[in-house]
Amino acid sequence: MSLFNIINLFRLSKEEEEKDTYNEIEEGIHFRGHNLWLLVCAMAIACIGLNVNSQAAVIGAMLISPLMGPVVGLSFGLSIHDKNLIRLSVWNWLIMIVTSLLASTIYFMITPFHSETSQLEAFKEATVFDCMIALFGGLAWFIGITRKEAIKTIAGVAVATACIPPLCTAGFGLANGNWDYFFGGLYYYLVNCVFIGIGTWILSIVLGYQRYYLLNSQGKSKQTTLIITVLSILVLTPSIFLTVKKWNKENFKIEADQYINKIEDRTPEIAIVNYKAFKKGDKKYLDITVLNDSTFLSKNELYEHDMLNKDIELVWHYSKQTTSTSSEIKFLQSQINDLKQKLKETEQK
Repeated sequence: MSLFNIINLFRLSKEEEEKDTYNEIEEGIHFRGHNLWLLVCAMAIACIGLNVNSQAAVIGAMLISPLMGPVVGLSFGLSIHDKNLIRLSVWNWLIMIVTSLLASTIYFMITPFHSETSQLEAFKEATVFDCMIALFGGLAWFIGITRKEAIKTIAGVAVATACIPPLCTAGFGLANGNWDYFFGGLYYYLVNCVFIGIGTWILSIVLGYQRYYLLNSQGKSKQTTLIITVLSILVLTPSIFLTVKKWNKENFKIEADQYINKIEDRTPEIAIVNYKAFKKGDKKYLDITVLNDSTFLSKNELYEHDMLNKDIELVWHYSKQTTSTSSEIKFLQSQINDLKQKLKETEQK
């Protein structure tokens, strides 16, 4: 295969006229009629899904959400320097944010369930990887718009970039006075908006839309490029710190799991019920609850395990047991210990 044929494989071609693409983008900006009703339905489904920890409901809300329209319109308007499109996009974007926050806050104020579910937790912190997803989502979205059959692509991008759950998460934080969720959800949404917009802006230039609408725009294009570059760096910076934080948390969890395995291998008679790794200041702790009681495992025996990893301090707890349960466990443990002793003696012979 020749180099020319290879290049043709990756060439992006437009399947519709520039004006048709412009009209599609402009139509997606407005929040009225079917777009407004889709937003209302998507917000309701997303709030309920986050509230009851239903991943299927959250995905369904993302599929029907029209939240990306103003974002794409704004970045496209900046690319071709269309002031009317920019104003229209900003106005509808603000309406969308205020409406979404108001609706989600009201829902989470009246719902009887106020627990922090794992689905809510998932949209509280945006990392560098979420920035990358949004960037590629913006690229895919614009490719989809330039195609005649774009519904599948746009629906897939809506799920991947997850624009609606972060706004609902911010509404949850506002309703419950939990500012970590409020600012975390807003930042997650801002990350999606900025990097979806950057993806759209890049492809509008690559596919020649900027050149089509503007003949003498080199000076304006350089200015816009500088603004977008600075904005992307500012938005990206907090996500880097959040990524490092998440990385350290995952590493600590792995280290804690390995520590527990080492303890169980060293002292098989210890029955660990549960354990929790946490940090207090710069110090790492591992809170361990054991089923055994002090008649089988003295605290001195437990504290000996502290020397296995000097970076983590162990905090031991005996589990609470009733008298009958305790006596049964003692009997079973004594039998297990006798069997282990017999096996050792057999192996030595």
